[in-house]
Amino acid sequence: MKRPPSTKAFFITIGTAAVAMVLVLLGSQELPWTDHAQAQAVPPSTHRHNQEGLTWPPQPRGIGNVAVHSDIAEEEHDRRIKKARMDRLEQKAKADTRVVYGLGNRFTRVTVLDQDNKEDQDDKQRAPVVSQLVFFSHEKNATVEVGFDAQEKLEAVTVIPAADYQPEITDEEIKDAAALARNYFLSQGFKRIAGLRPYGILAYKPEGKGFYDTRVLYISFHKHDDAPPQLAAWVDLTNQRILEVREEL
Repeated sequence: MKRPPSTKAFFITIGTAAVAMVLVLLGSQELPWTDHAQAQAVPPSTHRHNQEGLTWPPQPRGIGNVAVHSDIAEEEHDRRIKKARMDRLEQKAKADTRVVYGLGNRFTRVTVLDQDNKEDQDDKQRAPVVSQLVFFSHEKNATVEVGFDAQEKLEAVTVIPAADYQPEITDEEIKDAAALARNYFLSQGFKRIAGLRPYGILAYKPEGKGFYDTRVLYISFHKHDDAPPQLAAWVDLTNQRILEVREEL
């Protein structure tokens, strides 16, 4: 199964020439403070260019007859289709006692992965599992992969310890980790945290040693997305505690 990065493609046609441009977003987008917000958070970059007065996608100065091909409505439609599919697969997964036991009472649904077509062609026989619904169980501290065949019949349940593999983080996890970090900083008298915005990424052990033994997120707080971090915390969602904090001066 592939675990592809999140990618969006924007296409622009100039006259009779076709130019394809791809913007790769690593991580998530800024998480607003409202409870109903659904945007993801991303680690801010310190290397940004001033985009004031420029169009997007970028265009050579003085050009004309530009037709932008970026269908936001189609993108939203695809997201709705994927969510409906994940909802359907989750309902089937939770009817299996192996999945119920593997997930426990506290977990997050991460994504659905489809088997690569090339892998199918290389196999002498088509593998029964063609898609996987991926969860992370905070209660069991493990990644849970539920495999389905082409008819969406549940075929396999795989439980992987957090130290061995963890999937991408979710909006829900970023929000929960940011709330834990915010409450900690407030308890320590850092009142300015109220005016700062959180950004989150999956944390890894220092010096390239791989995954933490538990689900740990690095949460940093900034004045805005171009600003450097003012406060940061390593948040263990498995045990609902703060592992380490740092104040950037």
